[in-house]
Amino acid sequence: MATGGQAPVILHFAIDAVEAMAQAIHRLSDEVEVLGLVALDHPLIRHAVARAAARGVRVFTLLSDLSVPQRSGYIGLDNHKAGRTAAWFIERLCRGNGEIGIIIGDNRFTCQESCEISFRSCLREQGKGQQILEPVRSHERADIARTVTEQMLTQYPALQAIYAPCGGVEGIVDALRDSGRQQEIALVCHGPLSDSELALIDGTIDIMLNHRLDEFAAVTLRAMADARFTPHSEVISLPQPFDINHQRKYVNFRLRLQRRRVSGGPRHISI
Repeated sequence: MATGGQAPVILHFAIDAVEAMAQAIHRLSDEVEVLGLVALDHPLIRHAVARAAARGVRVFTLLSDLSVPQRSGYIGLDNHKAGRTAAWFIERLCRGNGEIGIIIGDNRFTCQESCEISFRSCLREQGKGQQILEPVRSHERADIARTVTEQMLTQYPALQAIYAPCGGVEGIVDALRDSGRQQEIALVCHGPLSDSELALIDGTIDIMLNHRLDEFAAVTLRAMADARFTPHSEVISLPQPFDINHQRKYVNFRLRLQRRRVSGGPRHISI
């Protein structure tokens, strides 16, 4: 957020352009009072954030936190809760032996790492016998997500479910539809994403943990504006709620559960 009432400065970088992003953080440290960023937890990014904080800039991590104590706060989902929520649904959608796949954008996004860890932990507690596969990376791109999904479908014919706390889910949806196995394999993902309503209606997506982006944006802008008048020692944590979207939100019949039924659930759940 620029000084002197100027309009916010918004920059976009490729997911792995860490050097360019670090350089931008250094440059913006001379121009702004408050900085918000979505970034990989990379040493160059952490160094740039620490340096910006030392120069008096309030730095907020958005959606994915950074392991740097000098940041001013985190605004995003409770990813531990999101991962365990996804596991709760997967456990009820799947029975018997088989594989459960995980697709992430990049493990250096701490949000996705936390989702994966809590997802695995919750399923491990249930002890139902499914094999949880090692995560594969989509780099937040739909084309790569499609490719890794197709490879997963070929390699694991007994695949029961996919959890995707990442971007590029549109590619996973396309791969499942093209395979003809979209009614056999449960897909739990994070959203929003393009054409998600259709994918929920036709059953390709079973559960979508949906960010409330308008609410998130409003909270972020308010927190960044207020930060200019709060002590630098104050660290702000603002966990954001998410919605659970499923087929029953859009059509008036029961949510499909492949091999097990859950009845009496609400059409829309907020956590």
